[in-house]
Amino acid sequence: MQRSCENSIGRLLYLTTMASRKYLDFRLRPYGLTTEQFQVLKRLYEHGGGVSQNQIATGLAKSPANITRILDRLEAKGLLERRSNPEDRRSSLIFLTAEGTVLIDRVSADLADVEQRVLADIPENQLEAIRQGLLSMQKNIQKNLIEGEKYEGS
Repeated sequence: MQRSCENSIGRLLYLTTMASRKYLDFRLRPYGLTTEQFQVLKRLYEHGGGVSQNQIATGLAKSPANITRILDRLEAKGLLERRSNPEDRRSSLIFLTAEGTVLIDRVSADLADVEQRVLADIPENQLEAIRQGLLSMQKNIQKNLIEGEKYEGS
């Protein structure tokens, strides 16, 4: 049985991701943040600071150039600061400022209901099936990427 493109998993994932991002951007707008900026601040908050730019890029699956742009904007807003890395003078470590910490606390409290609103009316057994399916898809993608890299390198 052939599925229509309208209901393909790939298309539904894409549309859901775009809608989620639009909703989160809407909720973040009063704080002057974008979804990407929020993710960087949240990552720093969870790590406790002292994170390298490469660690942030890897953790958020973003390019170093993209992360540099985001960090520059957040630093200009006074929400984070770069400090010399004592173990490697060529790099710096990123820390939240006190203002950044206060903001992420406020935003996190305000956004606590986002997931609940988005997942409303979906039974827990379906949510668990979705989680497992997404984890399996990520695993398959990684496996295929590794196999593709091996193929290209031969």
